[in-house]
Amino acid sequence: MKLKLLFTTAILAISTFSLLAQDKKRKEIGFLVGLQRSNLDYNQITTMNVSEEAKSNIGGSFFLNSRLIGHFITLRTELGFYSKGGTYRGGTVDETNLSYVAAPALMLQTKIGFLKAYAGPQLGFLITAKSKTGNLEQDVKAAYKTTELMGVVGAEMNLPLRLMAGVRYNFGISNINEIAQTTSRPGMYMLYVGLRLHK
Repeated sequence: MKLKLLFTTAILAISTFSLLAQDKKRKEIGFLVGLQRSNLDYNQITTMNVSEEAKSNIGGSFFLNSRLIGHFITLRTELGFYSKGGTYRGGTVDETNLSYVAAPALMLQTKIGFLKAYAGPQLGFLITAKSKTGNLEQDVKAAYKTTELMGVVGAEMNLPLRLMAGVRYNFGISNINEIAQTTSRPGMYMLYVGLRLHK
Protein backbone atom coordinates (compact mmCIF):
# COMPACT_ATOMS: atom_id res chain seq x y z
CA MET A 1 0.00 0.00 0.00
CA LYS A 2 2.79 2.42 0.90
CA LEU A 3 4.70 1.61 -2.31
CA LYS A 4 1.56 2.23 -4.35
CA LEU A 5 1.03 5.56 -2.58
CA LEU A 6 4.64 6.60 -3.17
CA PHE A 7 4.43 5.57 -6.82
CA THR A 8 1.23 7.55 -7.34
CA THR A 9 2.76 10.61 -5.68
CA ALA A 10 5.87 10.37 -7.86
CA ILE A 11 3.78 10.13 -11.03
CA LEU A 12 1.74 13.17 -10.02
CA ALA A 13 4.88 15.13 -9.21
CA ILE A 14 6.56 14.23 -12.52
CA SER A 15 3.43 15.10 -14.45
CA THR A 16 3.18 18.47 -12.74
CA PHE A 17 6.82 19.36 -13.32
CA SER A 18 6.51 18.29 -16.97
CA LEU A 19 3.48 20.50 -17.42
CA LEU A 20 5.33 23.46 -15.94
CA ALA A 21 8.37 22.87 -18.10
CA GLN A 22 6.31 22.90 -21.29
CA ASP A 23 5.17 26.52 -20.92
CA LYS A 24 7.40 28.86 -18.91
CA LYS A 25 4.98 31.75 -19.33
CA ARG A 26 2.36 29.89 -17.32
CA LYS A 27 4.45 29.07 -14.26
CA GLU A 28 5.40 30.82 -11.04
CA ILE A 29 8.21 29.63 -8.76
CA GLY A 30 8.95 30.69 -5.20
CA PHE A 31 9.33 29.71 -1.58
CA LEU A 32 7.63 30.43 1.72
CA VAL A 33 8.61 30.23 5.39
CA GLY A 34 6.53 30.77 8.49
CA LEU A 35 5.56 30.14 12.09
CA GLN A 36 3.60 26.95 12.78
CA ARG A 37 1.40 26.08 15.77
CA SER A 38 0.42 22.42 16.10
CA ASN A 39 -0.75 19.66 18.43
CA LEU A 40 -0.90 15.89 18.00
CA ASP A 41 -4.54 15.55 19.13
CA TYR A 42 -4.31 12.18 20.91
CA ASN A 43 -7.69 10.54 21.48
CA GLN A 44 -6.76 9.18 24.95
CA ILE A 45 -5.38 12.43 26.42
CA THR A 46 -8.55 13.43 28.30
CA THR A 47 -9.08 9.98 29.81
CA MET A 48 -5.54 10.05 31.24
CA ASN A 49 -6.00 13.48 32.88
CA VAL A 50 -3.20 14.86 30.70
CA SER A 51 -3.50 18.28 29.06
CA GLU A 52 -1.92 19.00 25.69
CA GLU A 53 -0.82 22.46 24.56
CA ALA A 54 0.13 23.56 21.07
CA LYS A 55 3.80 23.75 20.11
CA SER A 56 5.46 26.37 17.88
CA ASN A 57 7.90 25.51 15.09
CA ILE A 58 9.31 26.99 11.89
CA GLY A 59 8.60 25.40 8.51
CA GLY A 60 8.70 26.22 4.84
CA SER A 61 8.45 24.96 1.29
CA PHE A 62 9.22 25.64 -2.35
CA PHE A 63 6.24 25.99 -4.65
CA LEU A 64 5.40 25.86 -8.34
CA ASN A 65 2.20 27.39 -9.70
CA SER A 66 0.87 26.42 -13.12
CA ARG A 67 -2.05 28.37 -14.56
CA LEU A 68 -4.82 26.12 -15.84
CA ILE A 69 -7.55 28.64 -16.68
CA GLY A 70 -6.05 32.10 -17.15
CA HIS A 71 -5.33 33.70 -13.78
CA PHE A 72 -8.44 32.19 -12.20
CA ILE A 73 -7.54 28.52 -11.63
CA THR A 74 -3.98 27.44 -10.78
CA LEU A 75 -2.44 24.08 -9.89
CA ARG A 76 -0.04 24.54 -6.97
CA THR A 77 2.70 22.00 -6.20
CA GLU A 78 4.81 22.20 -3.03
CA LEU A 79 7.80 20.39 -1.56
CA GLY A 80 8.84 21.38 1.94
CA PHE A 81 9.82 20.65 5.54
CA TYR A 82 7.75 21.06 8.67
CA SER A 83 7.71 20.06 12.33
CA LYS A 84 4.83 19.42 14.68
CA GLY A 85 4.32 18.31 18.25
CA GLY A 86 2.84 19.15 21.59
CA THR A 87 3.68 19.91 25.20
CA TYR A 88 2.00 18.01 28.04
CA ARG A 89 1.11 18.43 31.69
CA GLY A 90 0.27 15.56 34.01
CA GLY A 91 1.90 12.81 31.96
CA THR A 92 5.21 10.97 31.76
CA VAL A 93 6.39 13.00 28.73
CA ASP A 94 6.90 16.77 28.68
CA GLU A 95 6.94 17.29 24.92
CA THR A 96 6.98 15.49 21.57
CA ASN A 97 8.56 16.71 18.33
CA LEU A 98 7.98 15.18 14.88
CA SER A 99 9.75 16.30 11.69
CA TYR A 100 8.44 15.64 8.18
CA VAL A 101 9.32 16.19 4.57
CA ALA A 102 6.17 17.18 2.73
CA ALA A 103 5.80 15.40 -0.59
CA PRO A 104 4.16 17.42 -3.36
CA ALA A 105 0.97 18.93 -2.10
CA LEU A 106 -1.30 19.23 -5.14
CA MET A 107 -3.72 22.07 -4.56
CA LEU A 108 -6.16 23.99 -6.71
CA GLN A 109 -5.83 27.74 -6.25
CA THR A 110 -8.26 30.46 -7.30
CA LYS A 111 -8.29 34.26 -7.07
CA ILE A 112 -10.95 35.98 -4.97
CA GLY A 113 -10.38 39.71 -5.30
CA PHE A 114 -6.87 40.47 -4.03
CA LEU A 115 -6.69 37.08 -2.24
CA LYS A 116 -5.71 33.66 -3.59
CA ALA A 117 -7.47 30.76 -1.87
CA TYR A 118 -6.33 27.15 -2.21
CA ALA A 119 -7.11 23.64 -0.95
CA GLY A 120 -5.86 20.10 -1.54
CA PRO A 121 -4.08 17.03 -0.10
CA GLN A 122 -0.55 16.75 1.27
CA LEU A 123 1.54 13.64 1.88
CA GLY A 124 4.24 13.77 4.55
CA PHE A 125 7.19 11.44 5.25
CA LEU A 126 8.41 11.15 8.85
CA ILE A 127 12.10 11.97 9.33
CA THR A 128 12.52 12.14 13.11
CA ALA A 129 10.34 11.65 16.20
CA LYS A 130 11.64 12.67 19.62
CA SER A 131 10.07 12.83 23.07
CA LYS A 132 11.56 14.82 25.92
CA THR A 133 11.17 14.44 29.67
CA GLY A 134 13.23 16.93 31.63
CA ASN A 135 16.68 16.82 30.05
CA LEU A 136 16.23 13.27 28.72
CA GLU A 137 15.43 12.96 25.01
CA GLN A 138 14.34 9.66 23.42
CA ASP A 139 13.81 8.45 19.87
CA VAL A 140 10.14 7.41 19.52
CA LYS A 141 9.99 7.01 15.74
CA ALA A 142 8.76 3.42 16.09
CA ALA A 143 5.56 4.74 17.70
CA TYR A 144 4.55 6.67 14.58
CA LYS A 145 3.73 5.75 11.00
CA THR A 146 6.25 6.69 8.35
CA THR A 147 3.70 8.57 6.23
CA GLU A 148 0.75 10.83 6.93
CA LEU A 149 -2.03 12.23 4.77
CA MET A 150 -3.31 15.73 5.50
CA GLY A 151 -5.68 18.23 3.95
CA VAL A 152 -4.63 21.83 3.40
CA VAL A 153 -6.75 24.98 3.14
CA GLY A 154 -5.33 28.49 3.00
CA ALA A 155 -5.29 31.97 1.55
CA GLU A 156 -2.54 34.39 0.59
CA MET A 157 -1.99 37.72 -1.14
CA ASN A 158 0.76 39.18 -3.29
CA LEU A 159 2.73 42.13 -1.95
CA PRO A 160 5.12 44.59 -3.66
CA LEU A 161 8.66 43.47 -4.59
CA ARG A 162 7.46 39.92 -5.39
CA LEU A 163 6.69 39.29 -1.72
CA MET A 164 3.63 37.42 -0.48
CA ALA A 165 1.92 36.67 2.85
CA GLY A 166 -0.63 34.07 3.85
CA VAL A 167 -2.17 31.73 6.38
CA ARG A 168 -3.11 28.05 6.14
CA TYR A 169 -4.50 25.19 8.18
CA ASN A 170 -3.42 21.55 7.82
CA PHE A 171 -5.85 18.96 9.20
CA GLY A 172 -5.06 15.31 9.76
CA ILE A 173 -6.83 12.71 7.61
CA SER A 174 -4.87 9.58 8.50
CA ASN A 175 -3.97 8.29 11.97
CA ILE A 176 -0.20 8.73 12.45
CA ASN A 177 0.09 6.59 15.60
CA GLU A 178 1.33 2.99 15.50
CA ILE A 179 0.24 2.15 19.05
CA ALA A 180 -2.88 -0.04 19.25
CA GLN A 181 -6.14 1.68 20.26
CA THR A 182 -4.48 5.08 20.01
CA THR A 183 -5.24 7.65 17.33
CA SER A 184 -3.56 10.92 16.52
CA ARG A 185 -4.65 13.23 13.70
CA PRO A 186 -2.58 16.39 14.12
CA GLY A 187 -3.73 19.87 13.20
CA MET A 188 -1.43 22.73 12.30
CA TYR A 189 -1.82 26.46 11.64
CA MET A 190 0.83 28.36 9.70
CA LEU A 191 1.33 32.10 9.24
CA TYR A 192 3.91 32.70 6.51
CA VAL A 193 5.68 35.10 4.18
CA GLY A 194 7.15 34.18 0.83
CA LEU A 195 9.01 35.33 -2.25
CA ARG A 196 8.06 34.77 -5.87
CA LEU A 197 11.32 34.05 -7.69
CA HIS A 198 9.96 33.79 -11.23
CA LYS A 199 6.70 34.82 -12.85
